[in-house]
Amino acid sequence: MQQAEIVRELDTFFSVDAFDETGHWRPFMSDSQFRLFERFASPAFLNGTWNGLMLDNAEEVDRVYLVVFPGQDVLDTIIAREVERGAPGALIFAHHLADYEESGRGVVQIPQEQLEELQEHHISYYHCHSPLDCHPEISTATALANVLGLREQQRFSPYYGGLAAVYGMAGKEPVSFQAFASRLAKVTDLERLRYDQVRHNGQPVSKVAVAPGSGGEPELIEQAAALGCDTFVTGHWWLFGDNAYAQQHRARMREFLPDVRMNLLAASHYATEMVVMRDQMPGWFHDRGLDAELVPQADPWR
Repeated sequence: MQQAEIVRELDTFFSVDAFDETGHWRPFMSDSQFRLFERFASPAFLNGTWNGLMLDNAEEVDRVYLVVFPGQDVLDTIIAREVERGAPGALIFAHHLADYEESGRGVVQIPQEQLEELQEHHISYYHCHSPLDCHPEISTATALANVLGLREQQRFSPYYGGLAAVYGMAGKEPVSFQAFASRLAKVTDLERLRYDQVRHNGQPVSKVAVAPGSGGEPELIEQAAALGCDTFVTGHWWLFGDNAYAQQHRARMREFLPDVRMNLLAASHYATEMVVMRDQMPGWFHDRGLDAELVPQADPWR
């Protein structure tokens, strides 16, 4: 398929022009990193919303790789597969522009060596961040809410051009906290949740807010509480990295947590956003005649 055709369909379906994230990503880049990024990113991406076709390295594509973060191992896997089949042209559909280590360095840009390899082996890169968070049908929050079995779903939490979170009922009757926590681990392909990301407030699970990824911010938890939610599900509500963002987040949460009256559950930034790539996006591409597969991240908590 012509890459331009599939890019037009993605741009239209996700309304990428309505989600301007230029101010979000640039602060995560040093000046030297930005100059490198300028060398490889398409002019339309740089002059646009920073959502859409980021690396324009192919004219035709017949395979799509679905990723949450472009970690080194994930990109190496994709590059190796494309080299093995002769590099006829492929597209990476990614939720994030850069890698992210929630227990380590934080945001990590794609290194020059891999940018060069992606270019050499005709592997393009489509970045879909807030448009994928906010789409009313296919989104990170909708996918996670669906596999958790939430009923009567409604969206909340303004985020760029839409609403990024979902709330709903866990069942016809309240569910035990243990049963719901086990359900969360199972649907996100985790053997178990980390004990330090589980906060049981002594109440069963009835009304649940779902905010995948980095949704564990005080303001978002407060929004969920105002909606009457007793349980909040996110990627992480406590960070362990040494980076500045993690340190600032911990400081805010130390002040905020003593007054929180909700159950808090986190299944990692990666795993909560992986579900949409596993369950919803493959079908979108298959319907358009393209092979599409999730490339998983080995350690959800790295």
